[in-house]
Amino acid sequence: MGDFYAAVIYNSAFLSYLCSMNTSDITPLLQEMLTEMQSVLSTDDIKAGLPENVMTDGVDASTLYVEWQELKHKLEKQKHLIRELDNDILGMEPWGDFPMSRIDQLSKQGQSLRFWKVRDSEFDGNRQQWIDNYQAELVSSNGGYSYFVTVTPIETVIVLTGAEEMSVTPSPVSTLLSLQTHAKDSLHRIIVQQGDFALSHYRAIEEALGLHDTLKMPTKRHRFKRMLKRIIRSK
Repeated sequence: MGDFYAAVIYNSAFLSYLCSMNTSDITPLLQEMLTEMQSVLSTDDIKAGLPENVMTDGVDASTLYVEWQELKHKLEKQKHLIRELDNDILGMEPWGDFPMSRIDQLSKQGQSLRFWKVRDSEFDGNRQQWIDNYQAELVSSNGGYSYFVTVTPIETVIVLTGAEEMSVTPSPVSTLLSLQTHAKDSLHRIIVQQGDFALSHYRAIEEALGLHDTLKMPTKRHRFKRMLKRIIRSK
């Protein structure tokens, strides 16, 4: 909810700032917006024709600009989330669906669960010593490396020859994959919202810039196809 209220406050302040600007000052912003809207409109959208949206009911170009920026922000935020999940999945692949709940369980018992990566040869040569001293447990081997965990009392100093301690997310791969799927679905919905917004308000931004028909006007047949497409999408 914090992000939502922050966005509302930001948008309100930004809208007030835009409204205080001279028309000549906001023109470059609207020109940039028009170019961006062109880039998200599909060939089918252009062929089918855009609604003749005349700005009425108090909705002006400044308000539309703020809404467009908000959509762009949501899109970039979702892309960033997906990149983070991609990295987390890549980092967790060697651990698979390791029961990460053990971290909290062991912590309550005064124990620390730590994750390590080392060359297979080093692990094989030190395996018994690490098992005896640090309760080492092999999780997987891949690409010449062994991935293992240790369990020791909290704050114990561990020296493992050639091993690198890994920082991992507290989620198994299956959970991360589920979050990734959900995030990609959300991204697709935002892209659709952005396209619909551009479709609905492109003409209004044209009007605000004193332009007309900067996209090729369609035939009646294409308009009918676009209408059918929007009806099907809404079902």
